[in-house]
Amino acid sequence: MRKLIITVLLATGVMTASRATATQVNITTANPVIDLNISETVQARPDIATFTTGVQNLAPTATEAVRANNIQMATVVARLQKLGIAEKDIQTTQINLNQQFDYRDGQQIFKGYQASNMVNAKLRDLKKLGAFLDALAVDGATNFNGPTFGIDDDSVFQAAARDKVWSVAMSRARELAQKAGYTNVRVLRVEESDYGRSYVSGPMVMRTMDASEKSMPISPGELNIGANMSFTFEMVK
Repeated sequence: MRKLIITVLLATGVMTASRATATQVNITTANPVIDLNISETVQARPDIATFTTGVQNLAPTATEAVRANNIQMATVVARLQKLGIAEKDIQTTQINLNQQFDYRDGQQIFKGYQASNMVNAKLRDLKKLGAFLDALAVDGATNFNGPTFGIDDDSVFQAAARDKVWSVAMSRARELAQKAGYTNVRVLRVEESDYGRSYVSGPMVMRTMDASEKSMPISPGELNIGANMSFTFEMVK
């Protein structure tokens, strides 16, 4: 006989940590139990690309560096919007102003002030990505990181991954139960944990494209959308 103690968080009114209370539910089993942890994935083609782009400027004074940076960055942001990225999908992520020095013969020589501005942008039409990156280079973007491919709404694929987990878990539990002389299983506990996702991105070198060159080739590939769940089954006759 095995006793399971399950902790359930209950809250009333506003969901705050101070008002949540823990309640224990005791489940006593007469038969042996099976504990399983199952992970499954489904493949899906990405429909968004996220990247970071921006500009750097070096000038003798801080004011000149910032002014030049603002002008150049405004051109880049205008290009982002012209190519179809909505204002809500453009977010400033970093603004820096630093003194720059050279070192010669042990001496520190002041070069000027470097201003930089970076934005994070989300492109929702992947067919435009190659031409999009080419246009940014022409408009003066000096830095680019990405793209990171993702799925704007992956709930359907997560549901499919959960279905796979359930199917595998039930099949495996019944198989183990039958080996132990039982005919079926009963679900006592199910717990889902974050499967985690990692969309790999890498740096790209921005340069002006010659008229004879084609757009930068981009291969989005497929992403793994997964689910991870742990189960406790009771073996039954």
